[in-house]
Amino acid sequence: MRRKIFFRPERCMLCQSCVLACEMESLRVSNPREIPHDKAPLQRMRLTFFQGTPWVWKCEQCVSAPCVEACVTGSLVQTEGGAGVFHQRESCVGCGSCILVCPYDALRYDEKEERVSKCNLCPEREIPPCVEACQTEALVFQEITSFVQAKRKRMISMMGESHEAT
Repeated sequence: MRRKIFFRPERCMLCQSCVLACEMESLRVSNPREIPHDKAPLQRMRLTFFQGTPWVWKCEQCVSAPCVEACVTGSLVQTEGGAGVFHQRESCVGCGSCILVCPYDALRYDEKEERVSKCNLCPEREIPPCVEACQTEALVFQEITSFVQAKRKRMISMMGESHEAT
């Protein structure tokens, strides 16, 4: 089963809860007050405006991932069954070739660690903390096929309603 994080911009309020939850998870703290002021975590996701619309820049867990192809050490690997792209930080040399080829600007260079960092979908958790933190369900963690089917049904329903109104 291939699941990924989907972003629904029409539901986003730009509250940054997802970004904070991701940072807290990466630092292994349970309270935002525990985040050390001198140790800003590397953002694995960023929330910005793109062409006037809220947008989350995150790893899209590509099936044919250019970052995996570009990785000279093999620290970026496609998981079994193509469920996503996993980053083995220990073997990363920080060359940055993966950063250059990522079409989603989802990989970050960690200057302190001298390595690259990216979202691994928090495999030790059933639902990634960024998704759990999103109160408006702008972020959803779902199997790809079921998400696409549900979106298709919503679009067909909306199209039917617009035809009935005319």
